[in-house]
Amino acid sequence: MFDVISFNQYHRLEPVVRPSGTGGQLDESLAARVADPLFMLARQWQLAEFAGEDGGSPVWCEIATESTPLGAFRPAGGGAEIPLPKGVPLEFLAEAGGAPGETAKALPLRALARAGRRFLDTLRTQSLSDTVLEQIDAAVLAKAPLPRPPAQPEEDPLRRDPGGRALRAVLAGRVPDGVALAGHLDDGWRPPGLSGAQQTAFDKAAELWLEWFTDRYGAPVTSSWARERLEHRFAVTAEPGGRAVTLTAPEFTGGAADAYHFDLDTGTTPLPAPTGGTAKGVLPTRVTYPGMPADRWWEFEDARVNLPAVGAGVPDLARLLVVEFANIYGNDHWMIPLELATSALHRISGLTVVDTFEETTVVGPAEHDAWSVFRLTNVRDGRAGPPLLPLLPTASARLEGTAVEEVLFARDEMANLGFAIERVVQSATGRPRVRADEPSDADPQVPPTDPAALAYRLLTPVPAHWIPLVPVPLDAGSAAVCLRRGQIPRFAANGTRLPQVKAAGRILEPEVKRVSFRDEEIPRSGVTVTRVPVVARGEDGRVFQWVGRRVRAGRGEASSALAFDGAVPPKEQR
Repeated sequence: MFDVISFNQYHRLEPVVRPSGTGGQLDESLAARVADPLFMLARQWQLAEFAGEDGGSPVWCEIATESTPLGAFRPAGGGAEIPLPKGVPLEFLAEAGGAPGETAKALPLRALARAGRRFLDTLRTQSLSDTVLEQIDAAVLAKAPLPRPPAQPEEDPLRRDPGGRALRAVLAGRVPDGVALAGHLDDGWRPPGLSGAQQTAFDKAAELWLEWFTDRYGAPVTSSWARERLEHRFAVTAEPGGRAVTLTAPEFTGGAADAYHFDLDTGTTPLPAPTGGTAKGVLPTRVTYPGMPADRWWEFEDARVNLPAVGAGVPDLARLLVVEFANIYGNDHWMIPLELATSALHRISGLTVVDTFEETTVVGPAEHDAWSVFRLTNVRDGRAGPPLLPLLPTASARLEGTAVEEVLFARDEMANLGFAIERVVQSATGRPRVRADEPSDADPQVPPTDPAALAYRLLTPVPAHWIPLVPVPLDAGSAAVCLRRGQIPRFAANGTRLPQVKAAGRILEPEVKRVSFRDEEIPRSGVTVTRVPVVARGEDGRVFQWVGRRVRAGRGEASSALAFDGAVPPKEQR
């Protein structure tokens, strides 16, 4: 047996300098003097610095910017222009807009019931007795009941939604219809038999609830959705230099709004030169990228990108230019950090650079008659517009849920039709519902009594969620066509016509009598349009909720197997 003995050792590191006339200080060591100046000259010669046109690097910059706040938001299609609200995301204004009365059509049954339940809960925050509250609840339920099933089952909008019918049966007589109640409260309705104090408490609860309901479900602006083009169209305006400038988004397909979605309209005359701006001094920073040549002689480059291994033939000029730029001019680019306000239109009024040789250079915009960089397109001539940088009030931390509606626009060349296939629609419960799973209400085809006879079919069946798009002339006497939403007739086995199955979602707008889509907007590859719930925060931290549309490429052509006047042979007997 023995004990383990541990020893502790301590080391002290001290710099040792040669004594000099200054009393042995570190000045001479930190100076890093070079005894052979020719060595430095040789190094400059090896790095080809003597052959360079400019040997200096920027060490200081002074940049002056001119900022103009964005003034108004204008949806396309003749919508009313509104002042751009501060802190409201631009995507919310572009996607959450709606036509008058569209809120009642867009809300599912569950949302109607929740809004009505919230009003009853708001009444409980007022100084009202239980007896009065029961009296008000009964009056509200009688005034704004939830939708009831119609007398004719085939006219029930929920006849193909079993989950919605079950929810309606549970909620019937328990909560009021929030949308109908909002209309009555806007008109000044009160339950009868209330005293003065009770009416005051009821009005207070109605005011609080209407404020919440308008903020939660009210459309902020007129809809910017261009149905015929399957895209959003809107614009924002500003006045730099006292001139009206319009930023137009002609083909916004949903999602994050960025500067490249916009075109610039500055009018017929050039913008006046910047009159000044706020000057600021900043330190430039070198721009780096993976695989960039190292500026130190014995430093290895980043191995993640091997520029010499880029394969490029003689005619592949684009790759050759990229490799040449990365190897030769990569260290010639610098970045100037600059803080700019959002919801504004900015332009640089002056940029001055001071290099290592104390030379001052005034840098102008990079532009040419046929080439420019970081410019918006001018809508009038299709060329690059003036150097204006829009910083839009976009949404941050945006979250998107599962699509509650999905429509696939596809072409059926064999039937010479287009089809809008409603794959998913929103149920009355608020959840997505697959239309292909709907039970069919058509009677089965009756086989002929003679097993050897042919069965005549006026037309082959097409799924109810396949809505036909019929080509019709765009204008009278025009060769151009558009695709109009149509209907395929449905017949029973005895030849009687069955009720028509209409579209069930918001994208195809079944309440509108005539709905058309431009022929060129639905190519052979197809188009998929979805509606997704979105939650985002504005610049001030407020939460915004809406259901936005998304447009993306389709899945190619479709085949409905639609045929007319067919004779179906009987099945072989076994």
